[in-house]
Amino acid sequence: MRLSMAVNGGNPIVASLPHPGYLSAHLNMSDRPKDNERKKTIRLDGHETRETETVHLKWPCIELQVGDVVELLVLPDGEGNEPVEVRSSSKSPYNLFSNAELAKELVMAVSEFEERLGKLLEKSKELEPADEHKKFALAWGGVLWELGQNLLQPVYRRHKELIPEALKNELL
Repeated sequence: MRLSMAVNGGNPIVASLPHPGYLSAHLNMSDRPKDNERKKTIRLDGHETRETETVHLKWPCIELQVGDVVELLVLPDGEGNEPVEVRSSSKSPYNLFSNAELAKELVMAVSEFEERLGKLLEKSKELEPADEHKKFALAWGGVLWELGQNLLQPVYRRHKELIPEALKNELL
């Protein structure tokens, strides 16, 4: 995948991913007087989703002015500019447990907790009015997301052997 970005006909920045993943362009405008922040920027970002690793890539962020013309062009596969930042999920400072046995124990504990919550969700559907069940279902979904973000993914990034097949080649 390749994506080209140029401002006012200038030299383009070309982002390229040699592996499966995501490429995106982000045009951001902010007016935050309390923070003394007024910005208009555009940047290209990428995420390579390798089997047991996610690599986040960033290309230069360009400041924009009123009246600027931004051109995005989808290109065929090929070479691109070097990113200005590359971060691998396995190097994240938030990864958990150097000890593989503790990591495995955490994954099992989360799995058991998720199973118990799932059973409560089923009971809620049977016993609670629809509006009450919906509130619990939303809370349940939020808890599962947080467990994944804050416990499971930080373990998976460090302990590739614990990644379930269903999550391989996905964002970690």
